[in-house]
Amino acid sequence: DDKKMLHKKVDLIVTLGGDGTVLWAASLFKGPVPPVVAFAMGSLGFMTPFPSEQYRDCLDNVLKGPFSITLRNRLQCHVIRDAAKDEIVTEEPILVLNEVTIDRGISSYLTYLECYCDSSFVTCVQGDGLIISTTSGSTAYSLAAGGSMVHPQVPGILFTPICPHSLSFRPLILPEYVTLRIQVPYNSRGHAWASFDGKDRKQLAPGDALICSISPWPVPTACLVDSTTDFLRSIHEGLHWNLRKTQTLDGPRD
Repeated sequence: DDKKMLHKKVDLIVTLGGDGTVLWAASLFKGPVPPVVAFAMGSLGFMTPFPSEQYRDCLDNVLKGPFSITLRNRLQCHVIRDAAKDEIVTEEPILVLNEVTIDRGISSYLTYLECYCDSSFVTCVQGDGLIISTTSGSTAYSLAAGGSMVHPQVPGILFTPICPHSLSFRPLILPEYVTLRIQVPYNSRGHAWASFDGKDRKQLAPGDALICSISPWPVPTACLVDSTTDFLRSIHEGLHWNLRKTQTLDGPRD
């Protein structure tokens, strides 16, 4: 109950750290989230555009206003035990800002998952697992698994397989209004494990399912410049995106 009312007691969030600190701060709010001013003091910072050494000037500018924000969608997830009964065991949705991951854990068998989108069958995942990600999470685990980098304000849900045993299984970007259902079928050889922003791992037995959709409560993060400039700067500085030595004019001309 305290977390549901926390937004009425907090007007502004200031974080000192990396993206993980932003994820933790956002997890404290189960409803609306106040604006987040994130200072970079970690190793990677796709959500932390403010330099910590300029904290006085940055905070003064934010408090004086106005300032731009990036609205970062969150996923709300429900775990269902024995999908045939549709019994939801989570008392409230689990909210994630980056991604929910379903993997095989310690099992030696391939993960076997049935995937549905708005009640329509999509595909079966046979591999190490599946990542359901927000666009803010597109530069995290989904990127490492071969997913696209997506601007955080693009409305969508990323559907990224982890080491699929298929040469034709490519990642998808789905519209933000869909509801995804990931189910461990009864004939699966083993259990699966779901983790939410890298923590709170839950075992999924054959017959269990995970329901994911976009939460109505996004996380507004303050921008140093604007949403697009901050995003492009983060992938240039954090990932050295398209860093290449420029060719010279020494070679033959056309």
